[in-house]
Amino acid sequence: MPIPDWRSGRDQDCGIAIADIDGDGAADVVVLRVDDPDGQNAGLYRMGTALQPDGTVKSWGPWLSVPEWWGWQNQGAGIALADLSGNGRQDLVVFLVDDPPGQNQGYFRVGRDLGPDGTVTGGWTPWQQVPDWYGWENQGADLCVTTVDGQSTLVLLTVDNPAGRNSGQFRLARGLTADGTVAEWTPWVAVPDWQGAENQGAAVTAADLDGDGRPELIVLTIDHAQQGNSGLYTVGWGLDGSGHCVDGWSRWSAVPDWRFTENRGAAAGLLAGADGPELVVATVDHREGGDAGYLRVVALETDLDRAADEGLWRILDFGTEINPVHAALLHTGDVLFFAGSGNDPDRLDAHEFRTRVWHYPNPGLAAPDTPIDLFCAGHTLLPDGRLLAVGGTGRYDPFYGIPDALVFDPLSLAWNRLPDMAFGRWYPTLAKLPDGNVVTTSGLGTDNFLSQVPELFDTATQSWSQLPVPGPIPMYGHLVLLADGRLFYTGGQMGGNNGMRPSIWDPATGAVTVVPGLTDPEARNQSSSVLLPPAQRQRVLILGGGGYDMHSAAAVLDDTRIVDLSVPEPAYEPGPTMHHPRMHLSAVLLPDRTVLVAGGSAMEEMADMAPAHAELLDPDTGVWTPTAPERVPRLYHSVALLTPDGKVITAGSNPQRKTEELRIETFWPPYLFRGARPELRLSGDTAGYGSMLAATTSAELRDACLVHPTSCTHSANNDQRLIDLPVTATGPGKVSLTMPSAAALAPPGWYLVFVVSTAGVPSIGRWVHLS
Repeated sequence: MPIPDWRSGRDQDCGIAIADIDGDGAADVVVLRVDDPDGQNAGLYRMGTALQPDGTVKSWGPWLSVPEWWGWQNQGAGIALADLSGNGRQDLVVFLVDDPPGQNQGYFRVGRDLGPDGTVTGGWTPWQQVPDWYGWENQGADLCVTTVDGQSTLVLLTVDNPAGRNSGQFRLARGLTADGTVAEWTPWVAVPDWQGAENQGAAVTAADLDGDGRPELIVLTIDHAQQGNSGLYTVGWGLDGSGHCVDGWSRWSAVPDWRFTENRGAAAGLLAGADGPELVVATVDHREGGDAGYLRVVALETDLDRAADEGLWRILDFGTEINPVHAALLHTGDVLFFAGSGNDPDRLDAHEFRTRVWHYPNPGLAAPDTPIDLFCAGHTLLPDGRLLAVGGTGRYDPFYGIPDALVFDPLSLAWNRLPDMAFGRWYPTLAKLPDGNVVTTSGLGTDNFLSQVPELFDTATQSWSQLPVPGPIPMYGHLVLLADGRLFYTGGQMGGNNGMRPSIWDPATGAVTVVPGLTDPEARNQSSSVLLPPAQRQRVLILGGGGYDMHSAAAVLDDTRIVDLSVPEPAYEPGPTMHHPRMHLSAVLLPDRTVLVAGGSAMEEMADMAPAHAELLDPDTGVWTPTAPERVPRLYHSVALLTPDGKVITAGSNPQRKTEELRIETFWPPYLFRGARPELRLSGDTAGYGSMLAATTSAELRDACLVHPTSCTHSANNDQRLIDLPVTATGPGKVSLTMPSAAALAPPGWYLVFVVSTAGVPSIGRWVHLS
């Protein structure tokens, strides 16, 4: 809808704000335009009463001037409405970007107490300068006012226009008052995956869209592309006082029927509709004969619309900071990423070895010292919750392994040295045994040859001993601890299989029993393997994989195979075929006993052949269900793990050296949108084998389980397993959970306890130490 009397030959931005100003219960709209005549610019606003869902307005008031407008050249502006003084009357917050020679500057001021006709009755505060302005050249800016942690909070958005692609940045001014003062400024944060190398406007507005008490940010921009302009918006979920949208950002959506080829600004607001908030969009059409302002109301589409069927993926507005080759979930709830030199020989030469600890889900990462190059080490979680990491890189091209061993302490956030192994190892495999001791095998030695002699780490004496050789177990071979205490090599690995076939290995004797039936054994490079839930059934699934190097003729597989290792003569049988062939994939066990397969590609290191959708397998029915589309292709050196709140995080991708993917993406499974989550409280955080653990819960339960936390790298995740916990009702809202009696089924250590409602919705996981 055209905004009438848009009397301007040339504009430099626009703004809108929506609230009930005249007290009649209907939403009114205030529109701002920045007039750009010869000489000093001017900011003018007007009020429209009773904005309707079709974009019409009952009546428009006259244009009013913002006094003492700042700047002869502006590169962004905006307005917002809020009752900052708490007197029941709306205040008008006006914002602009001044474009002098040199660094740009942002300023805002408050017009207090709007009258029913939109006039400022309580005077204007002085212009306040925004500290640490972002950008020497901006291509749009805006503001809104929302409430964060009980404080009135100003949200500023600007588009930085450097060489190359643009960047949208936002920050918060917390504790905004009617006097225009601010208690605290948060740092600038980048809106992920900003759209456009050239923008012609940007806008921001806020509302609580999911009812969790925190506002969401709706960010809009105009992408000025060769084929014509387009209006695009994204939603940042869960804005908190840190200045981040901690629940991540949804995919960009297009404003339908964007018919402009040249714009001079953008603005956005929200209007209450019958089925939820609707998006109000304003823009300036730059055309011959003078600019014109337009306003329309469109349906606000969000990723919640189909989440109960396909889940959703959101990208975070902070990243891993390092190439996350290795990852683990710690029993403190932190997520450990480490890279060592991170596939960069220059970092090895400079001794730049890196680790990060993410205090999930909050933004911000700690950076502990990393004493050795843990790039391509092997790792597993010890019974006491520390992470054992062995081997790593001594040299690139050809690669030489190292014999070093470290443990990471989740409490002190520090790596500590252990005695060295007898053999160097690069790409080794680790597996925890029923007694809590750890077997390590394979990996390239200090001479670049395969280290075939396994070694046993004794957790009590902190010492190493050698074991009988089972054969040339391949690098990062997938090993699964079985209920009889032996280990199963699934046939999956990194690279070639050295002629080894799937087999059951007794580490104590070295005895090996081959398990037949795996098709395409030479195409299981960077496949994935899982012990299907529950672990009591002893069924292993191997998924996908490809040839052992980029020149292999073997095709990437969509094939899966399942073996039942509880029978006397186990053999692989066909499993349900995935929708897409994948190598570099990650498979994650979820507490509802489904399996998420994410990432990977139909050709090694090829992002353009990566499937857009992850897949969920129901092992009981054998049915694969595509998820909502992922945002980031995950290839070589990518990781995925389950978090205690039932989500999955994915990170990394390093298809070529010095090409490092630092973005983090979270998957919210469909079960998070299928009803209330059962509450779970445990009577304690320790349990013995065969003991009964008392718990209280708020729902009728389908089942309960223990889930071992993940430690993963290179598509291998030997630690994860889900063990069924029998549930006995002991009273209203009270249950008793029976812990497993066998350490071979659930090796000692920290686990997450989940209960699942009869609707298939899991609780938040609670930590318990099993010993």
